[in-house]
Amino acid sequence: MTITAGTFCRGDGKGYLELILEGMEGHETCQYAAYAEIAGGVIIPCSLYWPDEVERTWSAAASRRVVLAFPLLDGTKLALRVVDHRHSDHVLFTYVVESLPSKVRSRLTYRLHAEQAVRIRDIDRRLRSANGHAEVTGIYADGKGGMVLRMSASFPYRADARYALHVYDESGRPLDARTVVLEDDAIPQVHDRNLTVRRLSLSVPLPGHPGTICLCVQSEDDPLDGAFTCLLPPMFSHIVNDCRNELRHASLDPGYDSWLRGRRVSLAELERQRDVASQWFDAPMISVVCVLFRTPERYLRELLRSVLCQSYERFELILVNVSGACDSVDTVLREIRDPRIRVIVADNRSIADNTNVGIREAHGDYLAFVDHDDVIEPDALYRYVSEIREHPQTDLLYCDEDKLTESGRYEWPVFKPAYNPDLLYSYNYITHMLMVSRVALDQVELSPADVAGAQDYDLALKCAEVARDIRNVPYMLYHWREHAGSTSMNADSKPYAVEAGRLALQRHFDRRSIPATVDSLEAMFRYRPRYRFDNPPKVSIVIPTKDHVDLLSTCLNALFERTAYADYEVIVTENNSEDPQTFAYYEELQREHDNVTVVRWPGKGFNYSAICNFGAKHASGDILLFLNNDTEVIDERWLASMAGFFTRPEVGVVGAKLLYRDGLVQHGGVWVSPGGCDYLNQRCGAGELGYMETLQHPFDCAAITGACQMIRRSVFDKIGGFDEKLDVVLNDVDLCLRSNAAGYLTVFDPDALLYHNEFSSRGHDEQDPAKAARAIDEQMRFYARWNKKLLADRGRYFNSNLDQYNGHFKIVY
Repeated sequence: MTITAGTFCRGDGKGYLELILEGMEGHETCQYAAYAEIAGGVIIPCSLYWPDEVERTWSAAASRRVVLAFPLLDGTKLALRVVDHRHSDHVLFTYVVESLPSKVRSRLTYRLHAEQAVRIRDIDRRLRSANGHAEVTGIYADGKGGMVLRMSASFPYRADARYALHVYDESGRPLDARTVVLEDDAIPQVHDRNLTVRRLSLSVPLPGHPGTICLCVQSEDDPLDGAFTCLLPPMFSHIVNDCRNELRHASLDPGYDSWLRGRRVSLAELERQRDVASQWFDAPMISVVCVLFRTPERYLRELLRSVLCQSYERFELILVNVSGACDSVDTVLREIRDPRIRVIVADNRSIADNTNVGIREAHGDYLAFVDHDDVIEPDALYRYVSEIREHPQTDLLYCDEDKLTESGRYEWPVFKPAYNPDLLYSYNYITHMLMVSRVALDQVELSPADVAGAQDYDLALKCAEVARDIRNVPYMLYHWREHAGSTSMNADSKPYAVEAGRLALQRHFDRRSIPATVDSLEAMFRYRPRYRFDNPPKVSIVIPTKDHVDLLSTCLNALFERTAYADYEVIVTENNSEDPQTFAYYEELQREHDNVTVVRWPGKGFNYSAICNFGAKHASGDILLFLNNDTEVIDERWLASMAGFFTRPEVGVVGAKLLYRDGLVQHGGVWVSPGGCDYLNQRCGAGELGYMETLQHPFDCAAITGACQMIRRSVFDKIGGFDEKLDVVLNDVDLCLRSNAAGYLTVFDPDALLYHNEFSSRGHDEQDPAKAARAIDEQMRFYARWNKKLLADRGRYFNSNLDQYNGHFKIVY
């Protein structure tokens, strides 16, 4: 047999060379292999693609065409070789590729033989190779200035094959790459379930933009068994940008300014709102309180216009002027003719005292607070009163807000969830435009001078304690102006306010008799309550498991070594293991650890809910923690941090921050909507803030994953434990939703850090037809139960302006 070179062209990261094989007989395609050899003896396995492979099995033609795909490494010379795989030292064909000649030849091909170039270019995207496939699936920021590259590779299954990832630069030099294996599965082939495919999901950290790189997944015992993919700098940048867009949350959306301008109220709508509001017989009086201190004339005029043009007209504007003699303020105030405006001149004391002057002068049923240099939308009061009319028990309200730049551009929108106590305990996310009822105000003390700068936080916390109902008004109604002296631009402009906020939050816990110490975090105006028990409750850690001693031992060793919390027990719930090594390990565990008990679930098959319920029956703790055997504790504070939330009686379930082995976030809470649910902030860097800083601060969410799910024992018993009709899927989410429905909070705790090697124990259900069918049945049962409730709760955890089916908090366009 003879081999000659035909059409040659370059593509994106790969080159393509058509080969003509003469004298080939029978079914010989699978016996040939190809590789690229680089100076120094580096071998990169290449792929052969046979466009007419099936037809040739019955054809008598003596010649065949095959396309060889190889990496484009322009910093070195490649020797492309075709060999008989059975005798790899028998080279059948060699073709040398050098950068400049290959570029010239490729350009000539595209110019003179474009049709032939199109026929072979990207053939790897159209045909399957006999020896495997590799592709980059994402490149993500790690939150520390570096990147994390994710890729997948698949090969015909060989039981004894062991694969390793090698990374080369454009000169073929190996790069130091610490590979993380995220998944390594044997799965049925998509088009023929009788054939098995080896699929790997790999990750490699990169210090930054590395230039051209070649990623080669290669068998350790057969260098020709492997697959490669090659990224040129533009390709690398394109993938990085795609992944950045995938994770970019609403506050960073560059199209927000246009979004707002296209959705804010029109003048015609304002007139209709005035007509509607004029017919409300029970319309409340709204007192808008604003403290003026040497406000720039332009800002003050714009503030006044924004209030006076409200479509809801039953309001008074109370201006507490503590500026003293100030031309910019005095000039504007002398021009006021509107009887709805009252100016109160007062001595400048603390901002808390100044605000209290306005509160005492107010006549309204509700009081709203605006800053002297900000503006509100003309339908702001109308939207608030509409919410009050629909929910008459409301005592505290707030809206969505953004920032208004000096150039007149709107940016950094914050679309807020419904009342979220744990987020509020991290920072004052309510902020603007705070409105409270006279009913609530009459029950609380006004803010003292020592919380000046955080008086709005103090007032919100106090009113939240007595409020009958708290409502978010999901409209963008408040614009927080950015200028050199504003807190929105410069948190250091009010350094005293940091301690004031901490003090306000500490007093909130003290009033509620919750044992907590509030710490100020490094970030300005950010806090962390440290809950403490006089008598720490016992935590029962229930771990369902079947064989996989390697996973279980890793999980337990990390738990024993990295758990500072003292009073806990481990209930290993055995589920039909078969490996004798498993039972030997159980005996060793119980000999060496007096707080470990192994119990055997008497059922057959796999029913996660039943197994966990069985384990819980053998638990003696006041708090239950259901933990997967494929998790690994990272931070020793994890258990104490999670358990601490149960000092608050309203907390029912607590979940942890789970990471992939490469440091990206696997679980940051769970979003749940009709017909769908998934993890929040998935694939973000562990050090990233996340939307509304939800990756770094506790917040209340719809659900958390069962991989690390803590629940108060009394709540677990009250709601009947896990639903055993949900054998495998959504039982953890269902448990959270039933706890929520019973009036408890589900809290995500970012300070509880663990790795989670998801799918390590059981694999993917979709790979097995029977498991896939069962999963669909359970999903249907789950959504039939919860869809109506989920529709009613829309906006509770995810603002209604955000995509309810995306865990990265995207604006709905």
